[in-house]
Amino acid sequence: MIALEFLHENRLWFLMLVALLGVAYVFVLQWRRSATVRFTQVELLDQVAPHRPGWRRHVVAVLQLAGLAAGVVATAQPFRTTTERTESEGRILVAFDVSLSMEATDVDPTRLDAAKEAATAFVARVEPNIEVGLLSFAGSVSVDVRPTLDRTVVENAIDGLDLAESTAIGDALAAGTELLVDLAADNEGGDDETAGGGTDSPPGEDDLAPGAIVLLTDGETTVGRMTEEGAQIAAEAGVPVFTIAFGTADGTIEDPRSGEIVSVAVKPEELENVAEVTGGQAFEAATESELTEVYEAIRDSLGETLGEEIQVTTELTWQWAAAAMILLGAAWALALWWLRGLV
Repeated sequence: MIALEFLHENRLWFLMLVALLGVAYVFVLQWRRSATVRFTQVELLDQVAPHRPGWRRHVVAVLQLAGLAAGVVATAQPFRTTTERTESEGRILVAFDVSLSMEATDVDPTRLDAAKEAATAFVARVEPNIEVGLLSFAGSVSVDVRPTLDRTVVENAIDGLDLAESTAIGDALAAGTELLVDLAADNEGGDDETAGGGTDSPPGEDDLAPGAIVLLTDGETTVGRMTEEGAQIAAEAGVPVFTIAFGTADGTIEDPRSGEIVSVAVKPEELENVAEVTGGQAFEAATESELTEVYEAIRDSLGETLGEEIQVTTELTWQWAAAAMILLGAAWALALWWLRGLV
């Protein structure tokens, strides 16, 4: 519930005058009624007491009193305060593993297809004022969609992901962190202290995270930076990483070169360390439904990580002044129309 506050609350005491006018109006009505019935010759009553417009005059009086009350409220300068999260700090980068191990069928129909479905659902449910981007990685890293509020672009990019060889988790974390830090620096106007990477020193306690990374993978780093190195880069930049180890211990694929069946069991140990080092959370999901639940948990957690709650104050003086003018104007117009015979 949004509470109404006033810059000059003491001026509301003038409402007592409006209330007294209302009491005086009722008193006058009662006095006129009693004065009228004092006439003993009732047959002369219609000639002595002029015809009055009945309920219509009460409507005019009520509108006048309401207009005066609204005017008093306007003089007290009302305002409301709401809590919002800033849009610029709300930024999520989904880092999606497209290595060949995602072809395993231990998750129906495949790890890749199930992960696409769950990721698409996650993106669609993220709050509309939070930007979402997509980064895919196998042996190399690709920024498929820079963080944007356009959900359709991200969903289409997820749907178009293709598999490739190797797994570069460390490089993916480094690239994702660099992108988020650069975007945060751009939003701050390219300040000298924050531009140029911003990973030389950890942010202060009052600094906002440049964003968060949601890392979905089923394997371990095979090329490029070690996973620990990428995690350290994210930690130094203040970027929390929420990791998802997706798949089961029974996953297998066919080696495209030799044709042999190769085990691709999910390995969550490195991912747990990434989450711990960066201040995120680690999850494991063995089915598409579990992955969906994990995404929901991450979405709830991100509300505490992304964006700073700010107080937005909106002055309402003009609205109450306008209401007073409308009410008094309506009372004046109705008085001319309904009470013209009394002038």
